[in-house]
Amino acid sequence: MEGGAARAGPPGGLASEINFIGKLVGSYTDLCELVLAAQGGVRLHTATYPLDRFRDALTGLDAGRGRGCAVLVP
Repeated sequence: MEGGAARAGPPGGLASEINFIGKLVGSYTDLCELVLAAQGGVRLHTATYPLDRFRDALTGLDAGRGRGCAVLVP
């Protein structure tokens, strides 16, 4: 560009920087539960099903069979 100036601002015409601040874990209780889980103090109850058996997983959960959750595996 000859004899002029090019000016560029933030993308999208934003006038200033935006910062997002939040919690990574959640509440103090959530943090305590995560620590307990990391120390092996929590036992997860899951059942895995191939994706093509999703109806079996739903039927089992609806019927109250098993504990915890059903995980569908592709």
